[in-house]
Amino acid sequence: MTDNSSLLTVSAPIAHFLEFFCLFGPPTNSPANPPLSIIVNHGYALGFSPDRGQPLWAAYQVAAATRDLDFQRPEFFYDDLRLPGAWRIGTTGYARLDGQSYDRGHLVPNFAINTQFGRIAQFETFFMSNIVPQRSAMNRGIWKNLEHGIVKAYAPMRKHVWVLTGPIFAADPPRIKRRNGKLIPVPEAMFLILADPERYPYDLAGNLSILALVVPQTMGYAKPETAPVSTLPEIEARTGLTFFPRLSAKDKAKLVNQTSPTVWPFEAMTPENNDQPPPEG
Repeated sequence: MTDNSSLLTVSAPIAHFLEFFCLFGPPTNSPANPPLSIIVNHGYALGFSPDRGQPLWAAYQVAAATRDLDFQRPEFFYDDLRLPGAWRIGTTGYARLDGQSYDRGHLVPNFAINTQFGRIAQFETFFMSNIVPQRSAMNRGIWKNLEHGIVKAYAPMRKHVWVLTGPIFAADPPRIKRRNGKLIPVPEAMFLILADPERYPYDLAGNLSILALVVPQTMGYAKPETAPVSTLPEIEARTGLTFFPRLSAKDKAKLVNQTSPTVWPFEAMTPENNDQPPPEG
């Protein structure tokens, strides 16, 4: 399996954290995609594309908790100084494109990492290396409620939830120009893959249950239960990524039938969330 990814050198001291965040291994990136740099943080990991100025995948894990931390939302976004200067895009908002307002959308949500990992890990979600251009309505609507539901509904229900998420691009995506002249492609949709080993032995692929969603940017404030259910093969075909790379082809094939909105009931979602981003643009 060819993987056009490499670990960002400064992440080497905590590279072992990948085992916590990436169930059955971090996603691999085919040669057809731009090269990715894997960045490891204290609450999540991601594959950053210098070519596109944003992450193409991110992974984190949440668990049921008897108590949550709840720090105030940070007021600033930060350039990720671990990246070479030529890769950085600045911290300003995305403003508008073709009449649409775009937010600095967290790929790994502040809400989840704040409540599960603490203040320093929360700050790391505000690195621009974790940000994609996301329509304001989607960021504050269906996507926010899905992110919130993972922590508040699915984690208590399933005890542990592994999350993979990232952007999906059209063949010729629109681009937003940054102050430094860099053109950032705008995703047409976001993918969300939830995974949970349901029973012992937990590292047996046959015991893995997943939910795969592809959420178009146009869904705005739609309810979480209207999010289109997808499959791993569809998302892999649209992104060029390979998920759960340590699984055999036979075990991966089983996951198509183990994608179940019945096992992951949408009605359990709780849309209330105080982590409301301020207006941008």
